[in-house]
Amino acid sequence: MRRVAALGVLSLLLAVSSGCARRPSRPAADPAVVALVGDRPVKWEDVATYVKASAGEEPKDVAPRVASSLLDQYLEELLLERADEDAMPPPRGNTAAERRRDLIARRAAVAEISDDDLRKEYAAHGDRFRRPALIRVSQLFFRSREAAEAALRRLSAGESWNEVSRTLSLAPNAASGGSLGLLSRSDLPRDFEKVVWSLPAGKTSGILVAPHGVHVFRVEERFEARDIPFEEAKSALRLSLAEERSVAAAAELVAEAGRRHPVSVVEEHLPFPYVGAYPRHVEKRP
Repeated sequence: MRRVAALGVLSLLLAVSSGCARRPSRPAADPAVVALVGDRPVKWEDVATYVKASAGEEPKDVAPRVASSLLDQYLEELLLERADEDAMPPPRGNTAAERRRDLIARRAAVAEISDDDLRKEYAAHGDRFRRPALIRVSQLFFRSREAAEAALRRLSAGESWNEVSRTLSLAPNAASGGSLGLLSRSDLPRDFEKVVWSLPAGKTSGILVAPHGVHVFRVEERFEARDIPFEEAKSALRLSLAEERSVAAAAELVAEAGRRHPVSVVEEHLPFPYVGAYPRHVEKRP
């Protein structure tokens, strides 16, 4: 029995020593390692791929401040992975992204957002649900007053706005009627505001001259200012509150994982001067 026990202990020691042999005792000594997340090395190859995907440029063409910020973001992603691994009970999902979403939603208590929570949010941010008066406007645009007068004559003769726009107007979207979409009073150029805002729905302005050309406007619809009621705002409120809580929850998870798995940057292995938020790695002396 003693011999069997001794062999068992010997096997265990061999397994441990074998595992230690496979893991470098000083990962930061590897020139490919640019950071550590706890005891896990972060390779420049992976960081470079992330920087290129995020910035749309080769890392060598990215400014050091931007590259440092993207490195910090990548390290936060890795801390979220560690938070996922540490979480009990384990998050649900078939992929890392699904598990991360479940972990953040669980921490943010997104499923527990109640109507009372939404009403408090609505009361606190009522200005978000106050819609200003709006008008839907279309324009005809010309280089000369004579061209604008010709367009007005054709409109007065009963020709449709869309036809006159298609055949005479120089507006970028003249072929489809020259719509400018919904505008508030403050969206209108000061030179045109008083005239255009005073038009009833379906009415056309006279000729309005500007330094860059000549305009004729038509107000298609008018919408009076109104407060959006709570029931109508509920879906937007839920999305907004869920996003707000999720951002805060993700930051908490990153901070907690960072305390369990301290992050350090091996600046001398980076191809740019690091100006990010994480501490520099200091090699511990034996």
